[in-house]
Amino acid sequence: MRKKQTSTMPDHLKARLKTFQKRLALLNVDALLINNPVDIRYLSGFVGDDSWLLVRSSSQIVHILSDFRFKEQIQIQAPHAKVIMRKTSLTVALKNLCSKLNIQKVGLQQDHLTLSQHRAIGKELGKTHIKAVDDGLVKQRAVKDSPQLAPIRKALKIQQEAFNRTCAFIEPGMTESQIAAYLEYQMRRLGADGSSFPSIVAADANASLPHAIPGSKKVRKGGIILIDWGAKFKGYCSDLTRVVAIGKMPTKIKEIYSICLEAQMAAIDAIAPGKLLSDIDAVARNIISKAGYGKEFGHSLGHGIGLDIHEQPVLASRAQGVLEPGHIVTVEPGIYLPRIGGVRIEDDVLVTKMGKKVLSDLPKTLESTII
Repeated sequence: MRKKQTSTMPDHLKARLKTFQKRLALLNVDALLINNPVDIRYLSGFVGDDSWLLVRSSSQIVHILSDFRFKEQIQIQAPHAKVIMRKTSLTVALKNLCSKLNIQKVGLQQDHLTLSQHRAIGKELGKTHIKAVDDGLVKQRAVKDSPQLAPIRKALKIQQEAFNRTCAFIEPGMTESQIAAYLEYQMRRLGADGSSFPSIVAADANASLPHAIPGSKKVRKGGIILIDWGAKFKGYCSDLTRVVAIGKMPTKIKEIYSICLEAQMAAIDAIAPGKLLSDIDAVARNIISKAGYGKEFGHSLGHGIGLDIHEQPVLASRAQGVLEPGHIVTVEPGIYLPRIGGVRIEDDVLVTKMGKKVLSDLPKTLESTII
């Protein structure tokens, strides 16, 4: 173990840590071991893998257990942290650190530690000195602070410009894969870390598959393309879906597009702090059901976004809880008709103290779908 001089932790990380430690104090553990890379980034600023973060319930000093590959990177990204440059396994380094800090009980992230890791830690520390816990970080990360909003807004700006460039690029005869590749190239070119997830580009009947994989199917004049894509900027994700038609939209697709758009706009209009998550889902679902397509809308209305593409909260019929200021959710009703095609329209919405703000601004009128 090697000591190093630490700098002051940024205020936004102090605030996150303080909120986290309030819960940690109630879990009857002296410290929590964090092995999920996304949570490590959220609490420390360090972006890397094969490393662990140890947070004590009563100290603003956090420890990162890592190795030589990340030494310089940690000094740049998390200079406030104390770094343990291990020469053995992570579990042995953890044991040594706990002994040095007189930590008797260590909490483990029950949703992220593998069974083999749990066994290895138990073997080194002793089974009575570890405890699998729900650390509450999923719910904490759902409420975005100001430093998180800026990269999400930037990710949206990048992905929207990439979409516009891609629409200008598309010609009949191109394959779904070619279009997906061009879209992702443009996001990178515009400054994105990469894609939030593998882009969905689905032509005609393939658009009835909610998570279609781009392939060799060619787009055609008079046909449609469903595009679900997202950019990642400084680790934060964005997520949008649009349907475009080359020259003319087929009559049936035009019908379900109008229904989806009505459902989406009504659901967005209903978003406000304190509203039940299930009620927002019901607004869109009721409109689609009354139009006769309830069975063709088989997924939830939306989900949170952030460092992960799917975060809390979830807008679904079975969802528990309410919307809170700081939540950012997708609103994405869809109708899927096998062997015909499908429509999904998706935007990202920030819940504010007074209501909501739609963060994306790509046109979605029926007229705007024609390219």
